[in-house]
Amino acid sequence: MKQRSKLLILATIPPPIGGVTIHIQRLLQYLNNNGYGYTFTDFRRSTKGDILKQIRQHRFIHFHIYHPVVRCCFVLLGTIFGKRMLFTLHGNLGRHNALYNLLDQLAFRIAYMPIVLNQKSFEKGRKWNKRTQMIGAFIPPQQPEELTASIQAAVAGMRAKYAGIYATNASTVSIDKAGNETYQVTLLVNIFRKMKDDALVISDASGRYKSFLQQQGLEIPANVLLISEPHPFFEILKRSDVFLRITTTDGDSLSVKEALFLGKQVLATDVVNRPAGTQLVALNEWDIADAIGKMRHDNTVYNRHTLSNGGEELLQLYKKVVA
Repeated sequence: MKQRSKLLILATIPPPIGGVTIHIQRLLQYLNNNGYGYTFTDFRRSTKGDILKQIRQHRFIHFHIYHPVVRCCFVLLGTIFGKRMLFTLHGNLGRHNALYNLLDQLAFRIAYMPIVLNQKSFEKGRKWNKRTQMIGAFIPPQQPEELTASIQAAVAGMRAKYAGIYATNASTVSIDKAGNETYQVTLLVNIFRKMKDDALVISDASGRYKSFLQQQGLEIPANVLLISEPHPFFEILKRSDVFLRITTTDGDSLSVKEALFLGKQVLATDVVNRPAGTQLVALNEWDIADAIGKMRHDNTVYNRHTLSNGGEELLQLYKKVVA
């Protein structure tokens, strides 16, 4: 008789496509490839009854839930049931309003083991829970990923017309606590409107940015390609020269590490700690435009970076903790 796994991973996989769902998809594939036993429950596609049943049946629960209220409720629920609750905070600790930040602090204090993605969050989280771990989100693709023929043709068309291909992505339209676009896509479109020799490819896998930009009445210039259907962004990065991570907040961007892994230039706002090899720019419209413009004249040859594999780190953590 097959022994029931002790670990429940509670998260969601694509669709929708985003940094977190791709992280989970690759984590599950990595665990499968390494023969590690676990139970996975997709919280978006499961009933509350099924989720509760799975929590009751497992000793260790590792969940990936974004909203602070839901995250804190899961920690409390699991703890009441005597479970050891682990969670990964996909974002920057302290990014929310006072109430949500307080709920995150409570979740950290109660949980068995919080996992964070960057140094600033780690330093803060360790004050609330000594078991806090820092494990990056990057896991290399575990199986081939392909673009549709139409997307390949569209990107190839931009490559034929323009000297440089810049790429950016947005999992959804997100507004931060100050009322600004988290992913700053509108700003980038306006910057590239003035750049006639280079092109911007926007990965809008959810399709929500297409609607948002239409609602804003923003005309998309010819040198901007908006891809508003599900697709692997890793394949877009392969066909690009530069990755732009212009955000108002962040966690441990999977896309930044994918770009570095591929040896691409990366320009990112300095709102969180960024990995070595990232070119930083202040979150300022004029500085960003100036930095993007200067990248056209950068003839440096960028090599692939060796990055820690979050899948391997989590596998070793599970082997150590889930006993």
